Amino acid sequence: MSEGHLLLDAEHVPDEAAFEAAAGTSLSHWRRLVAWVRSTYGLKGEPLFGGRDDGWLLRFRRSGRSLLTLIPRASGPFRAQVVVGPTAWSAVAAADLSPAMRASWEAAKAYPDGKWILRDVIDAATVDDIEQLVAIKSRPPRRPRVRA
Repeated sequence: MSEGHLLLDAEHVPDEAAFEAAAGTSLSHWRRLVAWVRSTYGLKGEPLFGGRDDGWLLRFRRSGRSLLTLIPRASGPFRAQVVVGPTAWSAVAAADLSPAMRASWEAAKAYPDGKWILRDVIDAATVDDIEQLVAIKSRPPRRPRVRA
């Protein structure tokens, strides 16, 4: 069974190696984001089955709320999803985001729980933008605690 099939099998929870294999050509960006969330927030991430279309996702939650979700795909780069609540919108408006992320932000529909940003992670600038959005959404702790 290939790694792509493994991530669509609801019965088998993928390990870190399977997620990394599914990141494909975007592996360095995947590793950078995972390492950043772990070192900044002390979070390990939890596999979550997103259904038959998305398969397994890696979700990072803080205080019971989603901080960042990484979504491997069978072809192309993985995606990152950040939901930014209304209280942080003015900070995002003032942030120094890349033109592509700024366009995504402005095009995102506003829901009561926030704006849902879903981006293909194709380069270091996208990773920078995602890190910035996550830090705006949830201020990093002074000293992260590693959680199980």
